[in-house]
Amino acid sequence: MSYFAALGWPLEEPMPAWRRKIVTASANCAGFVLLMLGFRIRVKGWKNAAKAKDLGAIGLFNHSSWVDAVVIMFLFAPSGVSKESNAHLPLIGMCIRSFQNIYVSRGSIEGEKRKAGIESVSEKIAKRAKDGRFPMLFMAPEGTCGDGRCVLRFRSGAFVPGVPVLPVVLSYNKRHHNPAWTIMNEGWHFVRMCCQFDNAVDVEVLPPYVPSKEEKVSPSLYAKNVQKLYAKTLNLPMSDQSQEEFRALVNRGVGVSWDGRKVVAPEGVVNSNGFVDLTSSTPKKSE
Repeated sequence: MSYFAALGWPLEEPMPAWRRKIVTASANCAGFVLLMLGFRIRVKGWKNAAKAKDLGAIGLFNHSSWVDAVVIMFLFAPSGVSKESNAHLPLIGMCIRSFQNIYVSRGSIEGEKRKAGIESVSEKIAKRAKDGRFPMLFMAPEGTCGDGRCVLRFRSGAFVPGVPVLPVVLSYNKRHHNPAWTIMNEGWHFVRMCCQFDNAVDVEVLPPYVPSKEEKVSPSLYAKNVQKLYAKTLNLPMSDQSQEEFRALVNRGVGVSWDGRKVVAPEGVVNSNGFVDLTSSTPKKSE
């Protein structure tokens, strides 16, 4: 259905009501798919979403599984920030376009874009967040999937505009199988998840977080404080690792066995304590 909603419609223009209704209906279909996979979605704080919409807030969610995006799509039918290549996928690309995402090229450099007079991703995010004609924009500030046992470092992209954010906190039932989508055999992971009939996910929509003056001028401070809020809500530790460390591990040949039970790596990469030294493989973090 979403394919026809996007057919022939420019990505940069807000959709008329009838097209948007088709997108919302297709998002409801995502809820049916989750139900067939055994997912029971329990939501708290739903009234906070309406407040956030009035504030022009950006929605945030903690990222640990491919299921996260489907849950958010079902509940909010939002726009998102996606890889530019996704827009060109056969059939699915048009469906993704119907949500009117902001597309990001992995090789783009913000500074060079500004010099060329091209609108940066941060500027697009800020502009979209304040335009009530579009659906709410949602992002995963961790930038990659974690294992659900900690809160990864938040990237500053969602916080550069300095607008309020809507924290949406996801937590999964992990009694038998953790749905976290990290370094693994994807096929075996999916089979195990389908064999777990109770895949409950709790969704807590927190009150909109309005940044202070200090947070507005310091996206890193803003990101850090919201990360602390997530860690407190989930009762999980904070981690200073994110996508850069993940890529460094993959580049060093670190992975897991097909059944996900043990770490595998080339000889000498993992030390006797089970750690990998990534100091020379990741960029220094700016304060």
